[in-house]
Amino acid sequence: MSQTDDLNCRAAIGSFVFLGTLGVLSFIVQPALIQGFVTVLQLPEDRAVDLAGIEMMGVAAATIVLAVVGERVSWRVLTALAIVLAVIGNVWSALSLGTPTLWSARALAGLGHGGLISLSFTFVGLTRRVDRNVAIYLVSLLSYGALGIWAAPYLFAHGGLKPIFLAFAALTAVGLVTLRYVPVSSATRQHVSPRARALALPMRGTALASVLFYNVAQGIAWAILFLVGTHAGLKEQPVADALFASQVTAVAGAVAAVYLAERWRRTPAIVAGILGGAACIVLMLGPLPLLTYTIAVCGFNLLWNFVLPFILGALADMDLKGRMMSLAIAMQMIGLGLGPILTAELIGDGKLARAEWVCIAAFVASLVLIAPPLIAHRRACVAD
Repeated sequence: MSQTDDLNCRAAIGSFVFLGTLGVLSFIVQPALIQGFVTVLQLPEDRAVDLAGIEMMGVAAATIVLAVVGERVSWRVLTALAIVLAVIGNVWSALSLGTPTLWSARALAGLGHGGLISLSFTFVGLTRRVDRNVAIYLVSLLSYGALGIWAAPYLFAHGGLKPIFLAFAALTAVGLVTLRYVPVSSATRQHVSPRARALALPMRGTALASVLFYNVAQGIAWAILFLVGTHAGLKEQPVADALFASQVTAVAGAVAAVYLAERWRRTPAIVAGILGGAACIVLMLGPLPLLTYTIAVCGFNLLWNFVLPFILGALADMDLKGRMMSLAIAMQMIGLGLGPILTAELIGDGKLARAEWVCIAAFVASLVLIAPPLIAHRRACVAD
């Protein structure tokens, strides 16, 4: 595809969505994968969460590097490199199970997958209808995630982790077929959102800090969701079934965002999504029968994937050059990486309540931080 081709054609958007789904192959099933580290590799819970955190820090490192060098190197070259690193990291993981080198292998895989996440979100951020296309992206990855989490206990019992990592490698390699549709640089952008306004640097920085805190909260919650269920005395398969149901409701949240992206104001959606996510974690603090657990995880996942397109769409419209999207994704991945690592420290004594309270506090901080940029953006739109 040449630089003059339309980024909004179906083939291009489909390629971006596919690459994004490849980017989150392990992250979107992380609660089940952490449980696999515990049951298959016999790791203590804090070490299992830490292993997931190492991969997420690789993801975060990739997004930071791409935010710095992304405009200096062809995006097709960077996409191909990310695919190769992810494939090598996953094959290495399959061959190093039970050894100390597994940590390095997962970090390398995270580096590759993080590159795909950052690039694919950046590509979507160049399209005409960012909110809608991000929501379509979420429908794709959540559909995969629902199936993966539901099937995880069976797969762990009958094959362990090796076939899973090899499957990750094979699927990621298929991503090479999308390179023809990958834009070379942001110069390919043909449409600027009519809502885009160039906010002052302090406002943009505050908005990025909000994304960081929001995703620290999500990273903590996503790392402990399976553990919360098993600590409450629920068996693994019912917990997996509840998380499968949460992925289905997450798809519903993303579909709702597709429908409402251009019909509902962003600010109410963002406020409801952030506060609702915090409320779902509060619900997990008390007694947790299966029904309550299912309601909490379903509500959490639905709101997360409903509000994310609105948050990213809002930040994408805070500058005119498309840079805020790549920076927002960097903050997102840093937060999602810090979440599990922070969680590992908080649950070292085997108790999850501290992690849950820190998660709630991070949600509240996120809402406080994003309010001023949203107000400034609205005022800029009214002034014009």
